[in-house]
Amino acid sequence: MLTPEEFALWERQGFVRLGQVAEDAQLAALQQRMDDIMLGHVVYPGMYFQMDSESGAYQDIGKGGSGYQGPSLAYRKIQDLERDPLFLEYIRHPRFHGIARQLVGEEISVFRSMFMNKPARRGTVLPYHQDGGTQWNLDRERFFTVWTALDDASIANGCVQIIPGSHRLGLLSDRGHTITPEQEQAYCAEERSVYLEARAGEVFLLHNYLLHRSGVNRTDQPRRAFSVVYMDAATRSTRDGAAFPQVFGLR
Repeated sequence: MLTPEEFALWERQGFVRLGQVAEDAQLAALQQRMDDIMLGHVVYPGMYFQMDSESGAYQDIGKGGSGYQGPSLAYRKIQDLERDPLFLEYIRHPRFHGIARQLVGEEISVFRSMFMNKPARRGTVLPYHQDGGTQWNLDRERFFTVWTALDDASIANGCVQIIPGSHRLGLLSDRGHTITPEQEQAYCAEERSVYLEARAGEVFLLHNYLLHRSGVNRTDQPRRAFSVVYMDAATRSTRDGAAFPQVFGLR
């Protein structure tokens, strides 16, 4: 569970640096498995893939479709990683279990378990946004994100940039996600922001309403990360009433 000091940080600033969670061997296995999935050596039919844009423009993301598009290390996003046993083991790490029990409850599902990638010398600028709102098509909003650096994250390779305390604004749009230029001007001054630089294996706990963005990778190495949204297992999709993969509290 979060210590009292960590919990106070969580409430005040909307994020907590948890340090390294995965052992070095487990981290290396996750790094290799991610490349194997991108290159087609490990296949899970129906898994969601999204290629990075060639232009680096946010509006050009996903123009090639949302399925596997052949061997490439330039995928921007891959979802459904709870289907992979190595990633599922990490998702079920006791540290995350304790935090989930503290923040949500005993029975926990994942909305998405997602690989995010800034390929070497490219990457798409992701503007300031929040995670949540009606666009997620959930019947309740009680969730949090665990973000793990699979590679060292720095300003040079497009690390996540956040506005501490912005989760207390609530959702700035019922729909959620990207905010207006006026809202960005009002709430996202550069001097108020924090860059979440991290070593490979380090973990951040993030409030989903925390305003965040990321830039372009200007280095010769990829900047890979693994992001998991944990939520109440009672949550259902408002589109079809479906449940989501349960990872804790299984009977």
